[in-house]
Amino acid sequence: MGDVHETHPMKIHVDSISADGNLRAEDGWIDMNVKFLITKDTVGAQQSVFGITIFPPGAKHDIHRHPNAEETEYIVEGRGIARVGDDDVSMGPGDIVFVPANEYHGFYNTSDTDRAVMIWTYGGAASLEEAGYVPESEDLAASS
Repeated sequence: MGDVHETHPMKIHVDSISADGNLRAEDGWIDMNVKFLITKDTVGAQQSVFGITIFPPGAKHDIHRHPNAEETEYIVEGRGIARVGDDDVSMGPGDIVFVPANEYHGFYNTSDTDRAVMIWTYGGAASLEEAGYVPESEDLAASS
């Protein structure tokens, strides 16, 4: 084994990235702490995003879809309900769901006292902008 590097251009520490301050509750990002860790901007990724979201008690990510990316969501702490397509799915530590591109999904921390921590990935896009973000409410408004 060669030299072991403490720093590397492809290494990110979760504490070195700030929560995304541009995510608005009116767009469905309700009381969430979202960090986009591995992206085109942070390491030059071309087709993936890796992130972490902390959901305080009662926080939720409203139902939405990403037209250009698949998403995988893994709960490492806490509990909640994930929407996958038309189904609500109970989630706890060790549970993982896969969401096909353009499929509706979201998450709600149902606890009154405990946070939920989710790590997640996009496949097929290297940023939220590339993945696309369409709230279900926007689709409903367009169809009425």
